[in-house]
Amino acid sequence: MADAAGHTVLARLHALRAAPEPLAALLADLRGIEHGGDPRFAMTLDHYLQSWLGSQPREVFRLAGPRLLILAPADAGPLLDAGAKALGHMLLSHGFGTLHANRYDMATETERLFADLFPNDATAALREAAERAPTAALAHLLEVERVLHGADVDSIVREQPVWSFAGDRAAVVATELAVSLEELESRLSLSLRRDSWLRHEVAVRLDRGLLRHIARDRAHDPRAFTVDLHTATVLDDNFEELARAIPTEMRGRITAELPCWELTLAPSQVVAAAGRLADAGFAVALDHMPMAALDSLDLEGLEPIFIKTQWFHGAAGAADKLSAAVARFGAGRLVLWRCDEPMALDTGRTAGVTLFQGRAADAAAASPHGLPEIQPRPVAEEPEEPEEAAPAMAETAEPAPPPNPGLLDRLLGRG
Repeated sequence: MADAAGHTVLARLHALRAAPEPLAALLADLRGIEHGGDPRFAMTLDHYLQSWLGSQPREVFRLAGPRLLILAPADAGPLLDAGAKALGHMLLSHGFGTLHANRYDMATETERLFADLFPNDATAALREAAERAPTAALAHLLEVERVLHGADVDSIVREQPVWSFAGDRAAVVATELAVSLEELESRLSLSLRRDSWLRHEVAVRLDRGLLRHIARDRAHDPRAFTVDLHTATVLDDNFEELARAIPTEMRGRITAELPCWELTLAPSQVVAAAGRLADAGFAVALDHMPMAALDSLDLEGLEPIFIKTQWFHGAAGAADKLSAAVARFGAGRLVLWRCDEPMALDTGRTAGVTLFQGRAADAAAASPHGLPEIQPRPVAEEPEEPEEAAPAMAETAEPAPPPNPGLLDRLLGRG
């Protein structure tokens, strides 16, 4: 897929005029669509139209206006028609205005496309075609967009601390802020989590809402926070404006958690996003790292302050994987996430993990009895002392002193 505009479109069309190809073109005009000028919203509509093509090759040109031009094989023309009609129907029925779209046979209609792309007056007319049932997921997204545009998300923001058990007493090293999807679903009477595309599209909208919430309501909160952000949000043209709204001193206490799957699929994009975050004063973490992938994780030169891996009950070899990850990344960076059962804490602490997040960690931190002492697994093999060889002596041995909390002090002192 190619993204281009202006002279690039002219060059491509001139080439097609000189040597026609069996292509279909769709020109979608978003100038009559509410929020059509919002790059994130326009990109969602773009992705939806492209989804009708499946695996068919395509060229995409995002033009001023805003307008969108898609070139695809000629036999994909009916798919472009159907996608445009379904999209237009849903936008209109949800009060977002009228989508104007035209399709062209590039073997014979290049001149007509030229005239519509660079007209002297009105926008292109909406071409009538066979009606196709609307896509439920996009219809739901339009409902979410209507509710979230400029909405106050304060009441649906939830907090969950990241606890360190490195010292004598549990301490919070950061507090994660996240929008409760359950609460959002309840308010909208929608199930956002049943459709992965819908959930993703909603999530990137919530990124911006959460950043606005921090700028408006957390600017004087002295705590360190983490927030989930998507790479597309950080690389969007509007990110700098969102970041500048947060006081510089406050940005120094915020860690942006980027999804690890984005690092796998588009490492250059994640590296670019991390650089942009660092320039704005944010720290960076990697989130949702599968435990099984910890040993093969390529950081691509990144230096995340946290690497968060998810606990799964009964995960095979969990203690060994965590112990190896502690040795590789350090106990001060590896966070065991979604610790909702005591076994997660027991297994993690035995492996040398000191940072935990989840209901079991909350309960352990609040317990007046604290955590039971656990002998951490050694990261490297140490020569056995004679008195440690006997199991009976091992059971009565004094526990090792807790790891040095120096990194914890630095984390708490970021502000």
